[in-house]
Amino acid sequence: MKAKQTFVWPEGQQCAVSLTYDDALPVHHELVAPLLTVKKLTATFNISAHSGFTENTGAWKHVASLGHELGNHTLFHPCRREPGKRKGGWIPHYDLCDYSAQRWIDEMRVANCLLNQIDGQSERTFGNTCCQTTIGRGHHEKDLSELIDRMFVAGRGPLNEEIVRPASLSYPALGHFNGDRKAAVELQQEIERAVDMNGWIVFMFHGVGEGTHKGFIDADEHAKLIDYLEANSDRIWTASMVNVARHLKRSGYGAAPNMTDADDA
Repeated sequence: MKAKQTFVWPEGQQCAVSLTYDDALPVHHELVAPLLTVKKLTATFNISAHSGFTENTGAWKHVASLGHELGNHTLFHPCRREPGKRKGGWIPHYDLCDYSAQRWIDEMRVANCLLNQIDGQSERTFGNTCCQTTIGRGHHEKDLSELIDRMFVAGRGPLNEEIVRPASLSYPALGHFNGDRKAAVELQQEIERAVDMNGWIVFMFHGVGEGTHKGFIDADEHAKLIDYLEANSDRIWTASMVNVARHLKRSGYGAAPNMTDADDA
């Protein structure tokens, strides 16, 4: 992997920003994608195929046609149900603690196939459900990085509030920031830190506006963020995760992933 003092982003910009929106919510295709398109910005919409997607594939096809990425957010949104911790609303048989590597790969393959039927794309990124990065339990717990690297251009990885540095990144576990319930000024401050570091900052959002999801950013604060990104597009590159990852790989930062499906695991 190359080590450079200063990474050159497209058109001389000083950092990259990826906005990712999870769970295929109606507000994403009704409001967010059109707003971003008007502002000439692109984002990643992470799709869980079991809900909010299969009911309205036409809307998501339109989102993809606008240049946005449809990221893989699994078929059934499995999360870890650790003993003694809050269970949440996840169905017991979609517990990542019970997943084998082969089951995970099989479900991701089907989800990728579904998304390909909508957007025609063979490459995309992965949005870790519940920000979790392992499957299995106990001695059988397995980090997902190897599996993500087999099937995706990159993975969003853990919620670690860390800016991605081009010279020391891990494509299958980039790391990201939470954007829900934050004011635009907070998000802008985090982006300006990425500018200072010449890095890449990835944000995770769910709803946009009260009532759209239990985790959400206020619609007015979101609009302020988008206005800020548009006004500063000469120095801040706002693009989907897949496009930023591709740019980095073309520039020599890390090897391209093996895009073939695993025969076994």
